[in-house]
Amino acid sequence: MKKANLVIQLYSIISFILLFCLLSNSVFSQNIFDARQSVILEASVQQDPPLIVLNWVADTANGGYTIWRKALTDQAWGDSLAILSSTATSWTDTAVVAGTGYEYQVLKSLPAFPTGEGNKNIGAGYIYAGIELPPSIIMDLVWSSLTALIKNTLAPEILRLMADLEGDGWYPDALYVDKNDSVQTVKSYIRAWAEANPDAHQAVFLFGRVPVPYSGDIAPDGHNSDHKGAWPSDGYYAILDGVWTDATINNTTAASSRNDNRPGDGKFDNSKFPALSVLQVGRVDFSNMDKFPESEEQLLRRYLDKDHAWRTGRMPMEERGIVDNNFSNSVEALGQAGWRNFAPMFGISKVKDLPYRQTLSNQSYLWSYGCGGGGPESASDISSTTNFTTDSLQTIFTMLFGSYFGDWDYPNDFLRGAIASRTCLASTWGNRPNWLLHHMALGGHLGYAAEVTMNNRGLYWPPFYNDYVHTALMGDPTLRMHVHQPVDSLVAYQVGLHIQVEWAEVSNSAGYYIYKKSDTDSVYQLLNQTPLTVTAYTDACPAEGIISYMVRSMELQQSGSGSYYNLSAGTSTSINNIPTPIDIDAVVMMADAGQSNGSISIDPQGGCEPFSYLWSTGQTTSAIQGLAPAEYCVTISDCLGCTTEYCATVEVSSAVNMLPGLISSSLYPNPVSDQMTIDLRFTSHQKLQMMIVDAQGRRMDHQQQQGRELHLAWDIQTLSPGFYWLHIQSEEGSLVIPFRKEDK
Repeated sequence: MKKANLVIQLYSIISFILLFCLLSNSVFSQNIFDARQSVILEASVQQDPPLIVLNWVADTANGGYTIWRKALTDQAWGDSLAILSSTATSWTDTAVVAGTGYEYQVLKSLPAFPTGEGNKNIGAGYIYAGIELPPSIIMDLVWSSLTALIKNTLAPEILRLMADLEGDGWYPDALYVDKNDSVQTVKSYIRAWAEANPDAHQAVFLFGRVPVPYSGDIAPDGHNSDHKGAWPSDGYYAILDGVWTDATINNTTAASSRNDNRPGDGKFDNSKFPALSVLQVGRVDFSNMDKFPESEEQLLRRYLDKDHAWRTGRMPMEERGIVDNNFSNSVEALGQAGWRNFAPMFGISKVKDLPYRQTLSNQSYLWSYGCGGGGPESASDISSTTNFTTDSLQTIFTMLFGSYFGDWDYPNDFLRGAIASRTCLASTWGNRPNWLLHHMALGGHLGYAAEVTMNNRGLYWPPFYNDYVHTALMGDPTLRMHVHQPVDSLVAYQVGLHIQVEWAEVSNSAGYYIYKKSDTDSVYQLLNQTPLTVTAYTDACPAEGIISYMVRSMELQQSGSGSYYNLSAGTSTSINNIPTPIDIDAVVMMADAGQSNGSISIDPQGGCEPFSYLWSTGQTTSAIQGLAPAEYCVTISDCLGCTTEYCATVEVSSAVNMLPGLISSSLYPNPVSDQMTIDLRFTSHQKLQMMIVDAQGRRMDHQQQQGRELHLAWDIQTLSPGFYWLHIQSEEGSLVIPFRKEDK
């Protein structure tokens, strides 16, 4: 049976807001080379007046510091902002605005430590800092691709993943591919989707055995004798422009035939990316992982289960980082990839130099870094794929480095073994190139880090193997570092023409955003641009049909890079809306021939009070008088803006409706709450029967009166609110006057 594989593409309409964590003043246990080649940064921020303070670990052997700043999307640093002495350990930026992110580069000169080639040497640090950066409240978009086996056997888990992606601000779609498809075929699907959404930021989630591109004549682990050739290159799917050739490289010297690269063999020549990545790619692929007792399908299911658990706050981890560099004498300073990224995430004091496996077996660290002498399935003094089959190391995101396993398509590969384990969700080959993860401190997701790392053409230091085609992320590219608790007890119920949405209060919430999707919509629409501070929302006048509502809580998240507003995963509920229409009870009094003495009184039922009225005459009351024979229309709006239109015709009255001898009549006030006054004037003495009749024709009250001029006070407090008619009957005719009873 053909196995199913999932490719999930995601794009976001707005830029991600990313913040970096602050570092403390010293890291006593840090490797000397790691400390020398890095500027370990953290930031503290202040709201009023706004300022960002950069702090870093002291280095007495440096030659001074230079600081640059740029916007997130700028591709150059421009002029420097400050040049500081070698003793400096902080710098304050006062030219900042709350709600805006700033990316900083801090370089230190190292005149006493030239490179191995005798060139000028520098240490570098990067941080993206900000004060209360706003949340990404607009929904983003997702495209997925799967094939038969995964589609059938993992259907519930895939549906849950789609819902999780939607709840975290993505719009999911799906496409199924076959593991035997050519990489060109898979890319054609990705290209078609991406080009249909040109204005979006996009990412690609490769789930299952999606065909693996190979490219290059490289050995970034330094093993030129037995490992030089074509390496796996998921970046092929990330790049829509540029030319990939398969005509020149002819190398079959590697120990594994996987790395052989010949002209026309389907493996590309390119050792470096031919253009910039425009898609954000991550892979979860557990084929050929037979060291694990679980099957490929079971490992994929377990990954989706822990992915869901992480997103919904059921896999808590301590917000801190661990670094274990077992290449202690390497002037490349491999451990700096951990120190430089983790300090902006958590602060300097929360990054520790500790043994990888021994520590993570008993303590949780959200991020981890480990490097050591490697083979395809292990890194010395770190761990191995065999250990991963039974370990439950307490880390979600990890960077690993060593020989061979950066070529992640080996059977039982160490990088893939990490995310096949019971806890870890993402892994990278951390140093070649150096991964740029600092944006995650202020809400960025892994796919963005992958894109920035693939596209580094010298914007970030150091330049080890920048732009090489092997750069790859193992894991879900949509994952974020900080998880805010989702809302609970979400309900939606109908109240007349409206839908009431309510939920339980979330601890530490700074507000809530509400989204809505009808059964004919493909995407959720945001209902409130400003966060709600209450736990209820009324959706006025929604159309009939099935409606889904999603609520996301927001909290102010602090990190080592400042603060930003972080959204929870969305919680959703649905309702079949069958709105109760606004019904109109109306009394229409005809006009005498040649007179303008008709009237119309209406009483809306349904909706919510107070109602407003706009008649075709321009009048704005529920009852209008002095009407000539004609048609009259009114637009009625309830308290939430639901509207309906009602029209009535005033016709010419016949003699049967006349009360002979009547000179004038009036009933007031109208509407009336407790007592109404009736004035009648006749040409002669009259004996009258007077009745109040309700809308169903029932007699509610009765009086007998006589006289030529009558002035009556009638107590109607016992009547229920609604429309009534006063019938006045003489020996020769009758008169009907409508009125409305209302509450006080």
